[in-house]
Amino acid sequence: MYHLLIVDDETSVVDSLALTIPWEDLGIEEVYRAYSAQEALDIATTKSIDIMITDIRMPEMDGLELIERIRSFAHKVRCIILSGHDEFEYAKKAMAYQALNYLLKPVDIAELMDSVKSAIQQIEKEWEEISSFQRIKQTLNTNLPLLRNQLLNDLLKNKNIRSSVIEERCAMLGVPFQTENPYMMMVVRMEEDFSGYDLHSLSLLEFAITNIAEEVFQELFDLWHCVTEQGYLVFLIKNKNQDALKLSDSFAVKLQNHVQKYLKGSLSICLSPIEAFPYGLPDNYSASINAINRNVGSHKSFFLTIDQHYEHRKVSLVKKLNAPPALSTLLEAGNWDEAIAKIDGFLFADDQSDELTQAELYVTLLYLSSSFALGIASNEVIMDDHISEESDLLFRKRGHLSRQRLYDWACKMIDNLKAKTSSRMESSHQQIAAKIRNFIDEHLAEGISLQTVADHVGLHPVYLSKLYKTVMNETIGDYIYRIRMERAVQLLRNTNLKVTEISSQLGFLAAPHFIKIFKENFGKTPQGFRNQ
Repeated sequence: MYHLLIVDDETSVVDSLALTIPWEDLGIEEVYRAYSAQEALDIATTKSIDIMITDIRMPEMDGLELIERIRSFAHKVRCIILSGHDEFEYAKKAMAYQALNYLLKPVDIAELMDSVKSAIQQIEKEWEEISSFQRIKQTLNTNLPLLRNQLLNDLLKNKNIRSSVIEERCAMLGVPFQTENPYMMMVVRMEEDFSGYDLHSLSLLEFAITNIAEEVFQELFDLWHCVTEQGYLVFLIKNKNQDALKLSDSFAVKLQNHVQKYLKGSLSICLSPIEAFPYGLPDNYSASINAINRNVGSHKSFFLTIDQHYEHRKVSLVKKLNAPPALSTLLEAGNWDEAIAKIDGFLFADDQSDELTQAELYVTLLYLSSSFALGIASNEVIMDDHISEESDLLFRKRGHLSRQRLYDWACKMIDNLKAKTSSRMESSHQQIAAKIRNFIDEHLAEGISLQTVADHVGLHPVYLSKLYKTVMNETIGDYIYRIRMERAVQLLRNTNLKVTEISSQLGFLAAPHFIKIFKENFGKTPQGFRNQ
């Protein structure tokens, strides 16, 4: 939907164009009126204007200067110029200011509407071009390093991405890895030699180490790298010929030597066994970090490999509980299904024959309780008494805790929180809808728009419109229209007010517009309705 601004120092011209033309049929959502160039500037600085229709001759500032000043901060505004003078110089200047059209007064309405249609078509075409494949491709190429880094980080975090989606994203980002390709993971830690650098300089050093790695490995291998949140450099290594991966350890040592020689710093490196992409990424990363951490402090730099029969350490329960997103965050946002999935993940992801110890179950209970407490506080609800009693019982009888008992209790907590939150939200939405109607009823004579209602309630117009329609099953515009017609009938039947006075009380800026709308609704003019 688009916003239109009409500017002319002749009040009748502005009002006539604003009120008699069915702008909504062209997709115009809001029509603003300005009776001077300065008033137009004030509107344009506070409202999002798409199209402006302006007179060319006005007292304090002509239309061309107005266009120039508005274009200085809103250069995409489409402009249509009106003039009472058929002068070539005016038309020539209008074109120089990239005006869409130059129309003579008195305005031909059909010609003006065609010009506005043309402006809308230009706007739509421009947005189509912005979202075109070429623009997307250009943006993608600019952000390729960041996107590749993010994708590999997601895979290391064990994010649930289907193999087909991974392969599709790799192809889109130009990453030379496909499903089942053999790979090795190389995890690199920058040692204390680099501790004197600030964070910006460390980023440059990471970039330099990456370039050296590409140079060292490029003859026999393809590399894909990222920098993790913990500050490790992670490289996936894929061979260009069948047997190259067997030689990767010698290239890793060469990388250490080159960094020592050219950057005067030490690297610790851990190589994983050969796996089939994308399998084993989170486990290999976790095992590599554990191996490096066990050796920190014992050597200035070292080179490690994870044995083929390495038994990956079980990810600790605390690590699972604290893995993002936090349960409390999901509860605060009302993401109920994701919250249950997270609980299921840390309770049942492992082989159930390897039962959690009572200490681990109690830690889980404490974690769940604190998460629910935060969720309840943020949603401002009071849980049912039987739910609270069951929670107390779990703490008193914690010797009877089990995975299933915790899961069942957690699901009850979430169901209760969901019901309470939904009820509170529905009540809140009804209160907002009632507030909207009261405002409209009290200010009907002032001329009301969606924006004025939104400003009063303090919500975005688009969101407010959707909320109101969901609650009341009609739009705000429908309600304004209906209440105007109902009051019009009441005033015509029960008062001696003139039609012009009734029009003013209902918020119409011009009586002819009121008469037209009334006749469309009731099939007769207001006076004809009163006479009947």
